[in-house]
Amino acid sequence: MARQTARRRAWVGIGLVLGVVALAAGTWGLHRWAPFAHDAAAAPEITWPKNVQPVVDFVEHSTEAVFTAPVKIEFIGDRQRFNDRVDSPRPARTQADLDEAAANDAVGRAFGWWRGDASVIESFDALNAGEPFPAEWLIDDNTIVVNAKDAKATLSPFLRAELALALAQALDDQQFHFAQRVADASTQQQYQVLLALAVGHSLWVHDRYIDHMGADDSDGYYDELDRRQSDFQAQVSGVPLAYRALRSSGQQLGPTFIEALIQTDRHLLTAALADDLPDALDQVALPVGKYLTRDPLETVTDPPVPSGAHLQYSSQMGPAGLYLLLATGMPSLQALTASDGWGNDAYTVYTLGDTVCVDVHLVADSRADANRLENGLNGWASTRPAASKALVARDGTDLFVSVCDPGTTALQPVPTDSEIDQYFGRASMIERRSATSGKPDVAECVAVKFFATYDISALDSFDPSLDIGGEIDDIEQDCLQSV
Repeated sequence: MARQTARRRAWVGIGLVLGVVALAAGTWGLHRWAPFAHDAAAAPEITWPKNVQPVVDFVEHSTEAVFTAPVKIEFIGDRQRFNDRVDSPRPARTQADLDEAAANDAVGRAFGWWRGDASVIESFDALNAGEPFPAEWLIDDNTIVVNAKDAKATLSPFLRAELALALAQALDDQQFHFAQRVADASTQQQYQVLLALAVGHSLWVHDRYIDHMGADDSDGYYDELDRRQSDFQAQVSGVPLAYRALRSSGQQLGPTFIEALIQTDRHLLTAALADDLPDALDQVALPVGKYLTRDPLETVTDPPVPSGAHLQYSSQMGPAGLYLLLATGMPSLQALTASDGWGNDAYTVYTLGDTVCVDVHLVADSRADANRLENGLNGWASTRPAASKALVARDGTDLFVSVCDPGTTALQPVPTDSEIDQYFGRASMIERRSATSGKPDVAECVAVKFFATYDISALDSFDPSLDIGGEIDDIEQDCLQSV
């Protein structure tokens, strides 16, 4: 999947499971936020191409918003000219870029996210290669480029779905100016949250458009999706799963947050998209338990650089990165529960001699959460290669980790498909059950309890007499009485 960060392009179209990459904002100025408008009569007269108008109508209706300014629609029927228009040349990389990437490679090995000579540069390039989607919003131009001959052309179901996503991106940016806000994000978690909301809302519109299709159009959409999925899997076969998961967290978690708030109160969603942002991805993943009831960030400090070491940079692991780390040292269902206790973290990357090392300061939400995290970190440390020199310490709800890059030849466990499915599968269940029941609090309760009880990768090997549907029904009855 070519979810790219080319300067002119947005966070782009949807369709495939892993691989969404970060938005690179263009040269946008700062604007005042314009709240959702509900009075269609107050909207300016905007003329849209005939084959685009029905999709515009759907996007405005589903979001309960209207375009406040025109968006240029550019048709290019020739596939190569279209590709040339929406693709940007790969930026030249400086030596500083290469050095930072090498440090990131080492940090991933130190945390156990990947092993060997995995390269974040090669992974980034693989995720951004491949076939563009047939409707792309170009940020700098405020133009949606459509791979069709003209306004009279019949648009395929797949193209119309991608057009709905591109229009939702452009509409959201008129309302909430996500491009500039993502570019201005001051912390890693703020950046990821903004991206998750921007991606999540446009994907939510995209998915509603697919639900709106008739049977024949739906079949046509999924035929094209299957073709692209196959191409994408071949394209990213060498990309570490953890890298793909971290890059796709906004795509995976954002729609869950959007659906839960829409089912609770659409005004809450408007506020969240505007200025009442979640603090971190854990509030996006668990919108009722951590956002609506507010689970604020704990105070955390960057670990100091040891004497004689050279500082590389400081950053945050976040709840998703923490889960991927824990899942290599304990069962995934326990790792998921433990990672829910993430309150905040900061880590410092430094070189000591020729070795890249990382010190982490992790703060748990509570003492019980700290107990689970301590167990998980100790399990993780026990699976690290000896060259990692992994250490874990604790002081109340503060946990400390020190670990070094074990090198490209060291063997160590890394996150698997099933462990990543455990993390994102829970969010998917919350989204689906929120949409069908209209009760996101119950949906979240069911999903949390189910994924704390079952490792979904093992369900197929269970006794066939086990009634999973019945188990979920029993959990739901407990949740109905407790929420």
